[in-house]
Amino acid sequence: MGNIVLLDDLTINKIAAGEVIERPVNVVKELVENSVDAGSSKVVVEIKKGGKTLIKVTDNGKGILKDDMTISLERHATSKIRKIEDLQNTYTMGFRGEALASIASISEMTMVSKTKEEITGHMLKATAGNILVDEEIGAQTGTTIIVEKLFFNTPVRYKFLKQDFVETRYIKEWLQKEALANPNISFRLLNDGKSIFYWPGNGRIEELIYLIYGKEIKENIVNVDYIEENIRITGVIGNTLIARDTRKDQIIFLNKRNIRNVALTSSADQAFKGASGIGKYGFFILNIDMPADLYDVNVHPTKIEVRFKEESNIARILYHAIKNSMLNTEFLGNNQIEENNINYIENEYEFLINNFQNKENNEKIDLKQNDKLTSNLNSKFENEKNINFNVNEENKELRNREEKRKVDYKYIGILFRTYIIVEIENELYLIDQHAAHERVLYEQIKENYKNHIEQSSQLMLIPEIVNLTHKEMEFVKENKQLFIKTGFDIEEFGENSLKINGIPNLEYRAKTQNIFLDILDETLSNERTAIKDIEERFIATVACKAAVKANMDLSPQEVDNLMQNLLELNNPYTCPHGRPTTIKIL
Repeated sequence: MGNIVLLDDLTINKIAAGEVIERPVNVVKELVENSVDAGSSKVVVEIKKGGKTLIKVTDNGKGILKDDMTISLERHATSKIRKIEDLQNTYTMGFRGEALASIASISEMTMVSKTKEEITGHMLKATAGNILVDEEIGAQTGTTIIVEKLFFNTPVRYKFLKQDFVETRYIKEWLQKEALANPNISFRLLNDGKSIFYWPGNGRIEELIYLIYGKEIKENIVNVDYIEENIRITGVIGNTLIARDTRKDQIIFLNKRNIRNVALTSSADQAFKGASGIGKYGFFILNIDMPADLYDVNVHPTKIEVRFKEESNIARILYHAIKNSMLNTEFLGNNQIEENNINYIENEYEFLINNFQNKENNEKIDLKQNDKLTSNLNSKFENEKNINFNVNEENKELRNREEKRKVDYKYIGILFRTYIIVEIENELYLIDQHAAHERVLYEQIKENYKNHIEQSSQLMLIPEIVNLTHKEMEFVKENKQLFIKTGFDIEEFGENSLKINGIPNLEYRAKTQNIFLDILDETLSNERTAIKDIEERFIATVACKAAVKANMDLSPQEVDNLMQNLLELNNPYTCPHGRPTTIKIL
């Protein structure tokens, strides 16, 4: 007898489930996407214990016919395609016919559904894929699927699940993304009977962004609506004020499907280059609307990986979509262009050319794509197409001045509430207020740290409690002195919790918890583990989070203090992350 055997259906389903269903959030994803495909306007998700004991998804979609319910639990059973050619014209989230069979094979599942045409509904109950109940039942039009005891027959996989609150967070974050892709659909998430996310489905994307991300993000986004060839890109990008420390808030949808694609992400990073800051990532939520025959999502059962027929072209279009929206003045600081103010437009043109060109290959923004500016600029700046700018060379000129530590300057004003304009020896310079203040604070904190002088703390009126991951907590314990010496007053408050009693006595303008977690996240994101590297990065991050931000108003006295402190430094030309503080414009 040979060694090769045919696996039984149950084993096959369990193996298939391992590719699609790794944790409760995967179950929610597959069921909710089926609800979206069914034309639902309302979807309710209920979970218990992070989805480990109960996942219930109810929708008001078109429902499943009685005759189709039994076969729906079979592998490769789908209503969305009939033949291989249909894949080239498929816009539904699902089409492989594996999800329900996979889920049923590793749980106890109940399915209740009714179509508009049917008088009564129908109910199936299955355990490990075996149907135990098949009967008529009263029901509303739509479908309800209940999944209980997930992974009860695959205990090894169950052991890999995280704590309930972590699994809950995964589900909530995924459902929020699904709402961003489908803002016209109402979504509700109940955890242990308590509503933790609700979106009414009114289609107002800015309200949804406010709900998910908060006021700061909502007030600093710029709309994107760009069409080229047969591809349309819509959504929002964050302006210069909300560049992020990680890629967590970079979301790309393809025909409302959340995808990952290295080429597209790299293209977006290139578009933001020079605008988001060194070591920062642009915020964006974008949907690419394009014909289905131009891409293939049938790469992996999860359908998150995508292959494009013309990947470089799609990446190019995405790049131009972002760059085009960057020309919006709200991206640069919420200033309004005055149609008849040529001097203002001229200054903006100079700034855009000098600050947003790619310093490596001198690739400049295509201003022709912004009609609002084009009408005023075409005639006046026809001969300005080949402007070159080299930050290092201009900084070198400033660096070589003999009296660089005692340079007298004349304060002119502030551009976009972000860039201080000063005159030094009949030459004009732009000073990035955030980068400059970051450099000043960095040198101050570093000097104190080097000389074993603890940074003073500002005690909080009400201490804050922060919950950390195991990895984060271990880092805090191992580097507690680093936190203390830089001004944090912290103490353990439970297994993976900290109480923050005080923060560095610097110019913090954000919520304490957010600052602490941002510093922790950025420090941990560094792959280098040497003590010196950790200290340098930590101090740089503290300075960055404490520094005055773009779009924050500074008084003339505050400007003077900043300039005097900056000009006294040995290196006033870049922030600790390498971003230029000083740009010569005339």
